[in-house]
Amino acid sequence: MSEKFIFETEIERPNLESMGELELRRELAEVRERIALLDFQEPEDMMSENYEAWGSAHEDLEDLEDEILDLLDEV
Repeated sequence: MSEKFIFETEIERPNLESMGELELRRELAEVRERIALLDFQEPEDMMSENYEAWGSAHEDLEDLEDEILDLLDEV
């Protein structure tokens, strides 16, 4: 029997444009921490629904990380 993990399916998107550099760096650290946690929880069965949910959550967090990095480049 395979284990069933529950992943955050909706990533809360903060208003990044209103943040200063320090706030963006804090947000970036939090997002990277969440990505690391997901990496640790990666399901073994790549064909499972669980893996699909994991991949979606991981991709959303990576997109958020990229947005933050883009904004930090502008600061």
